[in-house]
Amino acid sequence: MQIKIYLSSFSFDILAEYRKMFKDAEINILLSYGTTSSDYYSMIEKNRGMINSLILDSGAFSLNNIEGSNGKPISIDGFIAYCKTFQERFDFIFNFDEDFHLDGFEKNYKNQKKIEAAGIKVVPVVHDYIGEEVPELDEYLKNYDLISLGFSKHKNDKQKLAAAVHKIKQANKKVHLLGVSAYNRLKNLPVDYSDSSNWAQGQIFGFMYYWNAKNTPNDPQLTLRFKDFEPKKTESKEYLDGSPYFDEIIEYLKNELGISYQNLYGQNSTFYRQLVNTHYFVKLQDRVREAHIVNGFDKLYP
Repeated sequence: MQIKIYLSSFSFDILAEYRKMFKDAEINILLSYGTTSSDYYSMIEKNRGMINSLILDSGAFSLNNIEGSNGKPISIDGFIAYCKTFQERFDFIFNFDEDFHLDGFEKNYKNQKKIEAAGIKVVPVVHDYIGEEVPELDEYLKNYDLISLGFSKHKNDKQKLAAAVHKIKQANKKVHLLGVSAYNRLKNLPVDYSDSSNWAQGQIFGFMYYWNAKNTPNDPQLTLRFKDFEPKKTESKEYLDGSPYFDEIIEYLKNELGISYQNLYGQNSTFYRQLVNTHYFVKLQDRVREAHIVNGFDKLYP
């Protein structure tokens, strides 16, 4: 098995620049129907060849948290129409799982069948990992080869999450873990796919990511803060400026990406910060794959 880590809700300008810099890099992208933009059409239709694997999320998180991009809540009928137009461009598509509660199986399963009746193959999304309310995982294991573990109160329970992942793998099925990109979590779970929006969210909240295995081997995913961002929380990450690893990080940015300290704080700082974080998560995929081999997952679940 070789995990694929998808960059969520990606932008075309970052894709084009990164592909120019790293023509052979493996770039996997998740687009969300809940945050559609003009960039999406460019990536789906005009420049699909720049992307190794492309998948589509229904936007259920947006449905539960924010309004759709057109100012109105997204709908299953709109999602079906979108899928009918573009489904051939996606490697797989997630169900319109509009109910995140542990007992939301009935509504989500109804949506699953409605979408499938329209001729669209979709991946089921589980919210009750252990059958606390409804044995939805058992039900999906009967008929689906790929199952996604979505938003759930069980996600932060290491034992319950691991039990669900291994249950899927022991059934010879594949698993996608939605919204998880922490190295120390992914390395110990034999997941086939995961995704992260941190390539963009990181810079929004003033963070950059750096692989620091030499100095912090137990937790090599180092998160640093830019000095022009003042967090509201009393506890946050250390600044890039003043970090004991400042010199090596600046050298890394120069050698790997051709990016200078001035780029990170200049007129196009958002663009450069997103490039830095994109590179981190593209390389993270290789590092998690290596950890999976060390953990024997390739032999346990070939």
